[in-house]
Amino acid sequence: MNNLPLIIATAILLAAVVFWVFRLKDIYDTYRFVPEIDPDDDVSLPPDPPLISVIVPAHNEEKVIEGCLKSVLAQDYPRFELILVNDRSRDRTRSIAEALAAEHDNLKIVSSSELPPGWTGKCYALNMGVKHARGEWLAFLDADSQIHPQTLSQCYHRAVTTGVNMVTVTPGLVLTTFWDKALQPVFSGLACVIFPLPKVNDQRSKVASANGMFFIISRKAYETIGGHQDVKDLAVEDIGIGKRVKAAGLGLTFAIGRKVLRTRMYVGAVESMRGWTRILAAAMNYHLPSVLWYMATNLLISFPVIALSLIIYLPRAMEMWPYYWFVLPAVLVAQVSVGSLLFYPLVGARRSHSVLMAFGNLALLGVLGHIVKKILWNDALQWRGTTYETSRYEPKCLDPAPSRFTTVETLR
Repeated sequence: MNNLPLIIATAILLAAVVFWVFRLKDIYDTYRFVPEIDPDDDVSLPPDPPLISVIVPAHNEEKVIEGCLKSVLAQDYPRFELILVNDRSRDRTRSIAEALAAEHDNLKIVSSSELPPGWTGKCYALNMGVKHARGEWLAFLDADSQIHPQTLSQCYHRAVTTGVNMVTVTPGLVLTTFWDKALQPVFSGLACVIFPLPKVNDQRSKVASANGMFFIISRKAYETIGGHQDVKDLAVEDIGIGKRVKAAGLGLTFAIGRKVLRTRMYVGAVESMRGWTRILAAAMNYHLPSVLWYMATNLLISFPVIALSLIIYLPRAMEMWPYYWFVLPAVLVAQVSVGSLLFYPLVGARRSHSVLMAFGNLALLGVLGHIVKKILWNDALQWRGTTYETSRYEPKCLDPAPSRFTTVETLR
């Protein structure tokens, strides 16, 4: 009975080691099987490349919209148009865009003044943008993001040379504050656990996802899956689009985009936790057992639990196993160090930011607990200042119906 605390502490440490074994494998597979979009790579475009329509939805984005639009207008791709969808903005978003449109003939501005029932604001804005688009390929870019001048060329080249109809990328995160550095990489890490990128790119796997910050898709594929009409009520419409493209056998590539896409997702701890509450809840399809599983897993590897386990483990283990007591803690420390040092650069973060991982993990536990509360209370979804009474924290149509697509073809 006196050994029970040691047994429990040892079991917790062993479970943490097992967790990091799988996490390290995922990270290793990411480096091995997930391509990176590199602006320095040689790109050969056809003599008459297709028109690409870049659609940017914007709701009260006066602080970031100029940088976003300028990054698109600076593209080296020879044929593109830019469509800014002003989604019910009450600030200077439209006037800033109009000033740029006066200097660039390929920038068009459309406005959405009201939101039809059953639509989220972003989905409706993107759907409206597509209606005004003329391109054979469509690119969707969030207003708080900026792209490298070669992004369109590189992503289109990747699509046509690999025979896929959709290319989406991970961002390089813009991290300026303490909470940016502590929270964003950890939250992004859980997203990669839920949707491992190597499995997303494996056509034999059913795992699929996409990043709405930026993706490019052929118009034929977009129309085949029903466009945004089929995901109009989803809080993570990008994941829904990716799932439908892969389910239709149209070809999807999820690449590392830290060099071609820069995003500051949220400002401050409160905004970050609210935003990730929406993203992670919807990514898990509001499935309470899944949320509880990830919550328990992250609690297991949290700093307080590991520290308490070590406090209990070390004195007893040193006494019982004088020559081997250090093996388990050393393996765990090595795993955490290697895993964080390898993962952080993938999202554009400095390796030194990994020392803040413990704070991010505690914040993540808070977010997962908040998701549990919202599911149990059946709260309405709140997003970008809009409360969607018809959209609650309950299962949606994140996955397409098995019979949704009857044919499989590659569209080029």
